[in-house]
Amino acid sequence: MKKWTIILGAALIFTLIIYNYVFSKGEFVIGSTSYIDKDADIVEEKLPLYMGYGIHWNGFGKPTLTNVTLVKNDGTKLSEDDLQISVTSMIDKTGMTGVIIEEHAIKEGYINEYLPVESYKVEDNFLLVCRVELHDSTYENNISHLIIEYKNSGFPQQQKLKFKGFFSGYEKD
Repeated sequence: MKKWTIILGAALIFTLIIYNYVFSKGEFVIGSTSYIDKDADIVEEKLPLYMGYGIHWNGFGKPTLTNVTLVKNDGTKLSEDDLQISVTSMIDKTGMTGVIIEEHAIKEGYINEYLPVESYKVEDNFLLVCRVELHDSTYENNISHLIIEYKNSGFPQQQKLKFKGFFSGYEKD
């Protein structure tokens, strides 16, 4: 009897390892990006912007997002109290946001269609929207990656994606 318990336990552990391996093979891919010229009037006026990034899930299962974090060139995470720029991530359930100023997003009702990243169940494609507010006019693109944290079949995972920043017209290292 003890022999069967060991065999059954080993088979269960092996099955869980294989299951986790199969479901960890998926990946997120950035399919479309948004930029705005660093010299645009709305950038110089430091108006809050909403910028959309199309992301596609390639893999098994339907992951649930838990967090999106931006990472600076020096490897540190962008914090809420950053002196140069603040960014809040959301999901646009309509998939329509490109680059718009906050005033327009409110007036046209776009912000009513934004969902929190946390607990968002990914079907296939989704539009990640970043509310970007520039605090320092000397800011240069210093965001190099974004980290998507998610669960797939209950297993927590994360993926680091290259990110070119929010503004065009800057030379990157």
